[in-house]
Amino acid sequence: MEINDYLRPAFLEKLMQAHNPGQQIRVEAVVQVPLDNSASILVALTSGLTQKAIGHFGLDVTMHVNGEVQVQRLVLKVKPHGREISTMLNSLAQACGGPLAEVYPVYAALTGFEHTHRREVDVYQQHPSALTPKIWGLYANDAAEEYCVLMEYLEDVTLLNAVMAPEAWTDAHIRAALEQMATWHARHLVAQPPKPVALWDDLHTPAYMQQLTPVWEALLTNASRSAELYSVSRVQELHQAINQIPTYWTALEALPKTLIHNDFNPRNTCFKTVGGELRLCAYDWELATYHVPQYDVVEFLSFVLDEDRYALRLGYLEHYRQALHTLTASYADADEFRVGAGYAALDFGLHRLGMYMMAHTVSPYPFLPRVVNSYFDTLAQLQPSAVEVLAE
Repeated sequence: MEINDYLRPAFLEKLMQAHNPGQQIRVEAVVQVPLDNSASILVALTSGLTQKAIGHFGLDVTMHVNGEVQVQRLVLKVKPHGREISTMLNSLAQACGGPLAEVYPVYAALTGFEHTHRREVDVYQQHPSALTPKIWGLYANDAAEEYCVLMEYLEDVTLLNAVMAPEAWTDAHIRAALEQMATWHARHLVAQPPKPVALWDDLHTPAYMQQLTPVWEALLTNASRSAELYSVSRVQELHQAINQIPTYWTALEALPKTLIHNDFNPRNTCFKTVGGELRLCAYDWELATYHVPQYDVVEFLSFVLDEDRYALRLGYLEHYRQALHTLTASYADADEFRVGAGYAALDFGLHRLGMYMMAHTVSPYPFLPRVVNSYFDTLAQLQPSAVEVLAE
């Protein structure tokens, strides 16, 4: 469809009526309003490589809901197919050159982006939550490869896309985010995630992590070109992690998994104030997958803790553990939990941070150097205990 087709009252009415079958909805008018798309990295990078209309569109929608006239400001997210995102990322790998350009095409469909078109739609459809934005409608047409999310326009919120302002994340914000993510993780905790087939063929498992060893090596080699961030000792540490994948994943395999956001950072979060209390809102769930719950926490703290607050990292991890244990009664051992967080940190550094550095090589992200330094402080604080376990 052309973009005008997505913005027609009849199309939006169909989405909203299907999502809210208990209401009578009639859309009268749709007026497009300005919306900043810059925070959506995947859409921005992919838009130039596809002929399809994709992106985020701000809309003022006039409608009748059960006979009552309403005007709602909404956002229509028209998503690219995951295959197009994988193709775009492969083009970044080619631009980086070196081993990454040679290795990446073989594994492009397995690096976590091939199913982004369905993951977010499925999360909103199957796992409604106060943690996610209010959803007004969803659309998935696999035959036409068309995927849409119609959601609330996030206004009257705080810390929206606050990735460049870690100092704005107060202790109250960080604790609220950790507690509310613990609620999400507890709700979706499973002994075994879905089998790695169809939409889940890129789940982190021992076999997956070992299969993609050439990618982790190539991503690390590429990142090491930024010597000011990836010193010799840091590169050696992650090389050792690659060598230890069979060992540390034996430990991770035995731990419960949950549905993680897998992109849990200030680029994809904000806060609403509800009843005088902070309520986290997490959006852009297209990378959602299953892993240990500590994975989201490792990423989040790497983004929000700058050097002046590194010393608070373990305290925040413990605060999260206590919240999760209160909800599940499954995480009583604080030392064991920190070891699991250390293993999760290895996976995050090899995979997601490596992918960030690939894109950073081509088009620098101003927030990334700070995040990389914070991440390696994570390893410094968490890995001593994990390394001791590996050595046993």
